[in-house]
Amino acid sequence: MPHVLLALLLAAPPAAAVPPPDPARLLARLAATEPDIVELQSAAASHAEAATPDPAELARRRRTSALLPRITAEVRHEERDYRVSGLQGSSEVDYLRSSPGTSYALHATWELGDLIAATGEAAAAAAALARARRRDEAVRRATTVFFDRRQRQLALLSDPPPDARARLAAELEVARLTAELDALTGGALTGRRP
Repeated sequence: MPHVLLALLLAAPPAAAVPPPDPARLLARLAATEPDIVELQSAAASHAEAATPDPAELARRRRTSALLPRITAEVRHEERDYRVSGLQGSSEVDYLRSSPGTSYALHATWELGDLIAATGEAAAAAAALARARRRDEAVRRATTVFFDRRQRQLALLSDPPPDARARLAAELEVARLTAELDALTGGALTGRRP
């Protein structure tokens, strides 16, 4: 937000006529134009969680799926033929006997063990722990970047570098921290969603 810093600097009267700006007032002006740290921490946590599916939800679905049976259907059709030939009593016999048959089978099986502990539930718990760690790390990183950025903004406003090159470098550093904070929070600082 270099344009906000530039507007704040341009709105201030010349340094020779006015005593140095009060850092508390500058900090209050900065805080009034941006989201507070709690909002950014919440956005960072949400952004970190949105990147991965909830493994606990996947484990719950797997456990619930154990209530549904696995159904197997089988249809079998057979044509049996056998031929009888030879002597039977006083006569000679030669005939073909056909006995067609169709059988149907329907099987339902349940994985009742998955009702207690679904397959892969341990892996889901480990993934949930990793997800919580990523969320906590994102919140910590957003907090660090927020306060580092705020400190650099305050330094730029209260004691701007006299050299144009040094001033530009300071503004670029604030812009870099702004971009990093936006990336951590999914665009919550500037309002631009990726």
